[in-house]
Amino acid sequence: MPLQRLHLKNFRLFQDKIFTFSDGINLILGENGSGKTTILESLNVLLTGNSFRAKETKECIHSDKEFYNVSAKGIIKGKNLSLFIENSHNKRLFSKRMLDELPVKKEELYFLQVVLAKNLKMIDGEPEIRREFFNDLMFHVKPEIKKLHNAYQKALKQRNRALKKKLSSSEVSLWSKELSALGLKLSLEQYNFFKVFKEHTLESIEKNISNGSFNYLDQLSVTFSKGWERSKKLDQSLLESLERDMALGYTSKGPHRMDFTFTVENKKASSNLSRGQIKILILLVFLSSKSLLEDLVDTEILLMIDDLGSELDLNNLTSIAMKILESENQVILTGIEGEEMHKSLKKMTNFTQINICLFIHI
Repeated sequence: MPLQRLHLKNFRLFQDKIFTFSDGINLILGENGSGKTTILESLNVLLTGNSFRAKETKECIHSDKEFYNVSAKGIIKGKNLSLFIENSHNKRLFSKRMLDELPVKKEELYFLQVVLAKNLKMIDGEPEIRREFFNDLMFHVKPEIKKLHNAYQKALKQRNRALKKKLSSSEVSLWSKELSALGLKLSLEQYNFFKVFKEHTLESIEKNISNGSFNYLDQLSVTFSKGWERSKKLDQSLLESLERDMALGYTSKGPHRMDFTFTVENKKASSNLSRGQIKILILLVFLSSKSLLEDLVDTEILLMIDDLGSELDLNNLTSIAMKILESENQVILTGIEGEEMHKSLKKMTNFTQINICLFIHI
């Protein structure tokens, strides 16, 4: 049983609230504005040190308070887990993460999968959304790539600074050379991991189709774009785009522009699927990446899905709920009492075998 107890003090609208979780599926129910997403946010802050709603976690402090703290207890791989984080207006963020009373790095705990409204733009939204998802997955499976990625980002920052200052072409070229060398290595790592991601994702979704679900995803594929022209080397592309980059004030080509595109029947999924079907595809991608992690890394996974039932008809909702219920990991869902998702889950025979926690803020 991973997370068992969560205590929020002065965290957004919760002044002092304790929630208890079960292993398996947890359903957070409440009206709009009651704090459902806030509970997910508090777990994100606790486990990663970051908020998915605010740039600064100080913004999570209750409006008329000076500080917040969030704590949790649970069990990971048979060891007692204790988590604590505190932030105030006049102090730096403080966090403590312990396993069997010994300090542990946050990277050694959960891999957190959070499906929010912004993630529903992963198919048809900005490339940054896809890159963030891809990088989180890649860094967890191959943490050594993070060091290479950071070195590339440092060189990219230096080249962009030179471009903004309108330095000479020869000065910009000094950074271009380092950027190209690091970029080629990073791009190769990205492509190698993409092949693993693609194979696992398509196999997982094809298995669902063969079982009679999600037939509209037949002939699904995903293609990789490395971030510059396929026919050119990176140093050549950087050289040819130098004039344009000088005008823009930033580097327009390189692995930091990497992207991938889902297609159905050789057409972009964003234009070939309905909004509900796109949401199903995104949820299936998250579920397949969860199984990829289980195959490749010894890690605990916590899946959190905000407002699962929105934009889904009853058939698609029932089908995806069945897939989620198959999960052996802890899952936290949010929804509104009495909506189709709530009704649908209650009717599922195996759902009654799961200890559901209903959290309604008062």
